[in-house]
Amino acid sequence: MWQKLTRFVVISLVIWGAVYGVRAQVDEETAVTPTETASNTAADLYLYLPILMALPAPIQPGDGRLHNPSFEEGWTDLPPAPGYLINQQPQAWTLTWIEPGQPLYNSTDLAAGVPECVHKLNDQLPPDEQLGGPHALILDGETTYKLFHANAPFGAELRQTIYGLTPGTHWQITVPMQVHLHEDPDPFGAEAGVWVNGVGSWVNGAEMGDRAWYEHVVSFTVPANGQAEVVIRVKSKWPRAKDFFTDYLRLQAAAINTDNFPTTPSPLEFPPVAPID
Repeated sequence: MWQKLTRFVVISLVIWGAVYGVRAQVDEETAVTPTETASNTAADLYLYLPILMALPAPIQPGDGRLHNPSFEEGWTDLPPAPGYLINQQPQAWTLTWIEPGQPLYNSTDLAAGVPECVHKLNDQLPPDEQLGGPHALILDGETTYKLFHANAPFGAELRQTIYGLTPGTHWQITVPMQVHLHEDPDPFGAEAGVWVNGVGSWVNGAEMGDRAWYEHVVSFTVPANGQAEVVIRVKSKWPRAKDFFTDYLRLQAAAINTDNFPTTPSPLEFPPVAPID
């Protein structure tokens, strides 16, 4: 037995040494010299690794599922923008925002700041805002997703495409959202909306209510390509605090009359927003 154990230790050390040697060689070959840094971008100079709360199940394209619907499956830290702000892009979602100085979605109002977009864990919240509390910000699991800014107009978006749905079938997506208006008297000072394949609409803060869960529901018929592009957007038009929370998204087969399903996009056009590098 001792001979087997000794042989195992020796083999392990040999393998470790080989891996370490290759890694050291790669590190030496890819080292950045002072003369190279001037042409490199921030993304070239920093390595951003995903921070995972738990190892998520691998995403299988074409499985007909909405992935990471409760934001429990970890995230990737995006490069700082601006300054030291590091936003968290949820696993399976694409996060973008309106750059300062650019028009907000479907508006002539301009963004003036980059929102902070982060996961809030249950134990980071006050007891009354934890799962099951009277003012719960978590509806499922241990995490909620928050998009906010303390004093600037902003817009942000989460996007995910569902693949592998059966063409011609009818579905419904439900996206719970909560907005904290911070006594903003303008009913359109904060808005949120959900679209599927370009069909959807905005709901203003007065209709959503202050510090109350509002369920955005969009029904749709799957097109011939079997895909459903889900877009969630929030915006705040005034230089005052706004907080948006979302959690526990659901994709379900529609059990309602689908004769009157919308088939054309909302008249609110989608301005192109480039993904954050």
